Amino acid sequence: MRQGGRGVVGIGGSLVLALVLHLIGCTQGSAGPRTAPPDGAELPILWEASGTWSNLARPVRIVAYDQATLDQAAPVPVPVDFSRQMVLIAGLGPTVGQDLGIRIVRVWREGSRLRVQERRLHPGAERPADLHRSSPWTVVVVPRCELNVEGYSSRVPPGVRSDGPP
Repeated sequence: MRQGGRGVVGIGGSLVLALVLHLIGCTQGSAGPRTAPPDGAELPILWEASGTWSNLARPVRIVAYDQATLDQAAPVPVPVDFSRQMVLIAGLGPTVGQDLGIRIVRVWREGSRLRVQERRLHPGAERPADLHRSSPWTVVVVPRCELNVEGYSSRVPPGVRSDGPP
């Protein structure tokens, strides 16, 4: 048994997350009907991964509501329950420089759509970029909502993956 009350904090944190998800109207529970979150509400990022190397052959912004879509585009295995969650994938495509990157840092409702805030990472003016090929990517899991995600498509474009090594 842990001392110092950490177990209670973990349970409390889980209860707070469940309450937030209930209040914003995105589902983490049953696969029943989903309602949209209130305008301005943020969706919590439940899981995330990012990297420099992938076989994404072009820039992409994909929302995956099912395993088939995820299998076509995700650069890594993603722990997701599609009855309650969805996956957002963003990739820069082939770039020159290992110091480049992308992160999804925020997802929220704005009017009749969901918006995604991305942060692009770069070495800065004082550091010259290296000349190695990379294909930066980021993946997040958020509660499933049926609103359109601005700038993201549920259709995977042809040629999204390269056949060769990243």
